[in-house]
Amino acid sequence: MLTTEKREWGFLHPECHGRNALMFFSWDLARCIEEQFRLHESASLETRLAEAQKAVDRLLNQYVQIQANPDAFEGQSITLHLEPDENEPDKPVLALHTSPHLEQLILDVQSEQGSQSIN
Repeated sequence: MLTTEKREWGFLHPECHGRNALMFFSWDLARCIEEQFRLHESASLETRLAEAQKAVDRLLNQYVQIQANPDAFEGQSITLHLEPDENEPDKPVLALHTSPHLEQLILDVQSEQGSQSIN
């Protein structure tokens, strides 16, 4: 059964500011990459990667524009790459190269969320 439910983007959520914005961003990031690969599934892998990169750039810019967390997002970057899978070298995997500052902030927030859900 197909669902027609349309999820709102995290950057549209009223709580998307400060540290909360980092969690919303990580959800939006995964969503935007998945959507681009699905939208362009009949295109070459290189084209899908290029379209996903454009979407990631737009998403990051959106978080900067709404000033969700200026210290976290301004001047940061995420670059998508295809890298060989250790187990299956013929099948590349998608790798995200995130600027160190943004990556650390996202990891910190995800770690906090994980410890809260355990308690």
